[in-house]
Amino acid sequence: MNTTTRILFSVAGFGLLQACSSPPPVVFEEPVAVIEEPVSYVGTVMTLMEQAHICHDEAETRRLAASSQLRAMARYLAELLPTDQCSIHNVSSNVTVLEEGPGYHKVTLDNSEVYTFDNYLLPGTATAAQPSPALPAVSCC
Repeated sequence: MNTTTRILFSVAGFGLLQACSSPPPVVFEEPVAVIEEPVSYVGTVMTLMEQAHICHDEAETRRLAASSQLRAMARYLAELLPTDQCSIHNVSSNVTVLEEGPGYHKVTLDNSEVYTFDNYLLPGTATAAQPSPALPAVSCC
């Protein structure tokens, strides 16, 4: 072996030794962000709360849903003097959600389509048409 070959082997060996003796690289695994799809309530039966603020005009509902201050003022006005655009629904009712918008829902109420805001809808309750699930049998000992 000549001197050049020895130098190449020693440099290659030194690099291999250095690569094998160094600690393994640190890999930071970030958790994959799960983007949850928004839950859609279209087609489900929900309960419209007592004293719910309902509107008959979608454009007015969309305008009110954009601002909590406007919604509070409109509710106050509807309590004083119900109009053809908005009113207060005095009894709780089961409604079916037809469409959803940002902050409001289109629902069926007494065979008519009205709009209400998110905070007036609760998950539906079991009725005669929707039987409650049977309780499992419990055995003792």
